[in-house]
Amino acid sequence: MNYDTLEDFFGDIVGKARRGMGISESDLAKAAGLSADQISRIESYALMPDDKAINSLAQILKLDGQKLIGVARGWFPENGNENHISADIRVDRLVLDAGMTVNAYIIKCERSGCGAIVDAGGQADRILNLVEGMSVDPTHLLLTHGHGDHTGALREVKDATDAEVCCSERDAGMLGSDRSFVDTFVDDEWSANVGQLCVTATSLPGHTAGGIGFASQGVFFSGDALFAGSLGGARGAAYAGQIEAVRRKVLNLDGATRVFPGHGPVTSIIQEVEHNPYFA
Repeated sequence: MNYDTLEDFFGDIVGKARRGMGISESDLAKAAGLSADQISRIESYALMPDDKAINSLAQILKLDGQKLIGVARGWFPENGNENHISADIRVDRLVLDAGMTVNAYIIKCERSGCGAIVDAGGQADRILNLVEGMSVDPTHLLLTHGHGDHTGALREVKDATDAEVCCSERDAGMLGSDRSFVDTFVDDEWSANVGQLCVTATSLPGHTAGGIGFASQGVFFSGDALFAGSLGGARGAAYAGQIEAVRRKVLNLDGATRVFPGHGPVTSIIQEVEHNPYFA
């Protein structure tokens, strides 16, 4: 499956920012010179305001107005459906049905044949078929966070591959009985060798307390901490913390780094710097 839209539409971004900041529909409407009904219709995709109103909403919600207008008018990342292949590393994406559309990824060290699976939300058979088709020996199963749409096939994939399951301890409780399958707790600056590749972890709390990003040669797996043009939902201090963590730890990576998110199309650091409205 290929994506032709972002994971989050304009209304989603407005709603996530409003809820993240703890602003009611009526208070946002009053500040923006709109009605509460108009805010509700914006967030339910029934109303697309003009650029002046979008800029007004952006100012109140501490979003970048021009970037928000760009998303509203249909911006889509270049190479948003392309896998990643270089002399050292290959990344293939699977778009899975885990009660919602969600991404999983297979990393392959091209020099050794070893690899890693990033998230296993569902449809274990499809994950395992891709592993076989890529001739990968998966040594690690890397969980970006503990939500069920990213971990629903954990048990089956672990049983089939015996890969080392790596997850933040702060999210392990979300796994229920599957917590017993976690082999290694990871946090900032954790690293592991996957064949001849080095994979490092970055703590990105917000969407969940234990959100983790994983980086290797020219690629970054952001989970739900960062989407093309948006972020995973969070509220209050967690919302502000997520924005700051992504700004400080992710957007300072090399601009050519390709970003593989938990939902929606592939993007890159430079494209997020230039187009993501959460970052002025």
